[in-house]
Amino acid sequence: MTLGNRHAARIIAAALIVTVITQVVYMMVGAGGQSHLAYPIWRTEALMALVVAVLGFALVSRNALVGGCLAVGGIFNLIQTGMGLTMFYQLGYGGDTPPNPVFVPVLGMSFYLYFAAKAAFGLAALALGIQLWRSAVRSAKIIGLLAAVTGLAALGLNAAAMMFGMGLVFFAGAAGTAATLLLAAALVMAMTEGETSA
Repeated sequence: MTLGNRHAARIIAAALIVTVITQVVYMMVGAGGQSHLAYPIWRTEALMALVVAVLGFALVSRNALVGGCLAVGGIFNLIQTGMGLTMFYQLGYGGDTPPNPVFVPVLGMSFYLYFAAKAAFGLAALALGIQLWRSAVRSAKIIGLLAAVTGLAALGLNAAAMMFGMGLVFFAGAAGTAATLLLAAALVMAMTEGETSA
């Protein structure tokens, strides 16, 4: 039994949209690592990251760059959310004792993977957006342009955050979230127009 590229792309798009929703909810309710709201959000994101990572490989045969970026971004997100679920409370927030000194580098590595995942999704959005821009269909061109622009911003800002650290976290995260949403839209549009994996 095989999963077709169209179905894989639609499932990936749905998973990406769920992660956008969880990111927005996380920011709106201020669900920091000490909040009990953080853990259901992170668990949901971890599951969606696994879906994106595994199904991203299904698209590699027809669009290696987009499929590869989805797989890599999903893997990085899965590890990053796993670190939050299994290490943050234990090292940084548990009990009345000060945070374990190991917590700071663990937190730093988690955000590094967060930036790397957003950069990978940004590159996927840029590549797929350019492909859609070349389509003859007007609606595909619009989605492609938006995906390419947000993807470029996400790639640039998150790559910069990987090099320079947390000072860019808000801008990198916002650009990455926007690019993820447009990447999902571009995947659906590409499947509809038959521009990529079909």
